[in-house]
Amino acid sequence: MGSRMRILVIIGGAAAALFAAAAILLAVLVDPNKYTGEAASLVKAKTGRDLVFDGAVRLTFFPRLGVATGGVRLGNPPGFGDKPFTRVSRAEVSIKVLPLLLGRVEVGRVRLEGLEMRLERDAEGRASWADLLGPEEPAQDAAKDAAKPDTGPSLLSRLSMDGLSVADATLVLENRQTGAAYAVSDLDVEVKAIHAGRPAAFKASCELASRRPELTARLEVSGTATLNAGDDRHVFTDLALRATAAGKAVPGGKAEFSLGLADLKIDFSQQTAQGGGLTFSAYGARGTGQFQAANLRQGPDVKGRLDIADFNGRELSAALTGRAPADAAAYQHITASLEFKSGKGYLEIPDLRASLDDARVEGRLRVTGAEKKAYAFDLRVSGLDADRFLPARKREAANGAGGGAVNGEVKAAGEGGERKAGLFPVQTLRDTQIDGQISAERLTFRGLRFASLKLPVMCRGGVLDIGPVDARLYDGTLRASTRLDVRGEHPALSQSLVLAGVQAKPLFSDLKGKESGFAGVMHVETLTPLVCQGDGEHALKRSLSGRVRFHVRDGVFPGVNLGGMVADARAKNSAAGHTGAEKSTKFGSLDGTAVIQNGVAAINDLEFKAPFLRAEGRGAVDIATKQVDYTIRAKLVASTEGQGGGSARGALGIPVPIHVTGPYDDLSYSTDYLRALGQGAVEAVGGVVQGIGEVITGKKSNGRKSSGGLLDSVKKLF
Repeated sequence: MGSRMRILVIIGGAAAALFAAAAILLAVLVDPNKYTGEAASLVKAKTGRDLVFDGAVRLTFFPRLGVATGGVRLGNPPGFGDKPFTRVSRAEVSIKVLPLLLGRVEVGRVRLEGLEMRLERDAEGRASWADLLGPEEPAQDAAKDAAKPDTGPSLLSRLSMDGLSVADATLVLENRQTGAAYAVSDLDVEVKAIHAGRPAAFKASCELASRRPELTARLEVSGTATLNAGDDRHVFTDLALRATAAGKAVPGGKAEFSLGLADLKIDFSQQTAQGGGLTFSAYGARGTGQFQAANLRQGPDVKGRLDIADFNGRELSAALTGRAPADAAAYQHITASLEFKSGKGYLEIPDLRASLDDARVEGRLRVTGAEKKAYAFDLRVSGLDADRFLPARKREAANGAGGGAVNGEVKAAGEGGERKAGLFPVQTLRDTQIDGQISAERLTFRGLRFASLKLPVMCRGGVLDIGPVDARLYDGTLRASTRLDVRGEHPALSQSLVLAGVQAKPLFSDLKGKESGFAGVMHVETLTPLVCQGDGEHALKRSLSGRVRFHVRDGVFPGVNLGGMVADARAKNSAAGHTGAEKSTKFGSLDGTAVIQNGVAAINDLEFKAPFLRAEGRGAVDIATKQVDYTIRAKLVASTEGQGGGSARGALGIPVPIHVTGPYDDLSYSTDYLRALGQGAVEAVGGVVQGIGEVITGKKSNGRKSSGGLLDSVKKLF
């Protein structure tokens, strides 16, 4: 044993002496700075780039063979400006000598200070780094290589290093084709010794700035890595990412984010990965999760689960919408849980469950495709009052811009054509496939309350179909179908609907936001589909055509009691303008057909039946300009019948022509009835006509105003 040890010592001493002698000779005879010029010439010849050594190069020999240098910079290829492609203020790297003699490569500590790198793509799509990677591999060859099984150990399994230190580094990425630009500055990286099977702590921090999208951020990353824990398996623990971001691209202008992972296990031999103890937080929300991945080389294919605990979502709502919700008590409680699957070209959520205050949402979603997306979904909603969560609308937006705004739009369209910004996302619809359905129970949206709603959505090749919609609302039903076709030069829109048995009073009360006095059971049906075309509001209104039939039964008009007025008219000595205490008129039916052509709706068969009153109407409404030109002929009749009674054409009575004009949100009324009758006719019929005149005009025989006449009441009525 002693002799063997003595031999080993002698051999080791001889090797050390030999290496020491060689190191001394190299240090004396070899000056690495003499070869910097040759290295620069070689790089210039091979790449066309300039390699410049701004500082001296120094060699080290024991216990590590290494090199240390001052400033070094490598220029950009021709066409990318004078700024260097990369530069470093100071660099040190070494290789352990003894492991090298035994056939192993073990890197000592690597230090980089002041590292700068610029990765650019010019307007023609050329990359500043392309020449350093060699000829681009054809796509089919790359696909074949990706399909080959990976039989050798990964790079991580062969890595051994005493540590890595990067200080004050900068990385700039700029794409002149898209205008995107990113800059990573103040990058500091510190990695402890990396050896097979041993944990190595690491941390990094940097500043991130982006021009498009516009944002700035501070990032911090930390964790522990155990590389080559066995059979090319690697374990990362206590991974943490913290970010503070600000800018226009950040919802809400600024935010703090965090992402953590208790453990991440990667097995390159099996091409699998597993992550546990996932945590994340942003805008007051906190969640947990886990995931598994397979087919790392070609995919990866990932599946997992995320759970978001109950949190107050007002901060998130304000960040996403920029405005407070309509209900100050909204977004108090939000929870969500989902399972997900993701792979090359697809994302699937097979099970989604969420709650938003008192509302519940369940369903599934699948997205496939890269450039042309395909969406499939089935969502079920219950107890959702969407108006509580939508941003509060300004009064002007809620009430519309008024006649002036619409007229202004018409004027603008007439002078300069439609707005350049289209109303419909034409290209998106052409490139997108949709196959989905939304089902709801107890839904409120924009004031409308649905007992139930089924809304199928289908989009193929630029044709979007919504329907057939099936809904129950206000004790009635709605069936409707809408088609938007954007395949041609101008988008084409068509719609058919049947609204049956709907209570008018609660419907209009909810739409107006205050109680409506109008009541009745409504039926509205498109006899022919409503069709229009164009990519702007005015063009759609101006091209609208179709036929719509409407019928209202057992209704009430607010503001006037025509029955009381008729009774007063029969009694000469009573107050002819008295409208009764009820201030409303019950009617049996209101029927009509709107024939719409090029945005003008002609209603020439209006028929109104109420006790003691019959009325017919003819005229038109210009939907694009809001202008109304309509004449109503009302008759007082000696019949208390409403619905089912005789028509105005066959009824006895005196017709009262009322001309209705102006924009339909500011109508004007006028009549020439008394003037046409003439003073002589009034005297001939005596007190009867005088009494009827008082009913119509609301004036006493002495010229004083009474409490209101038929003309004033009809204004309220229509």
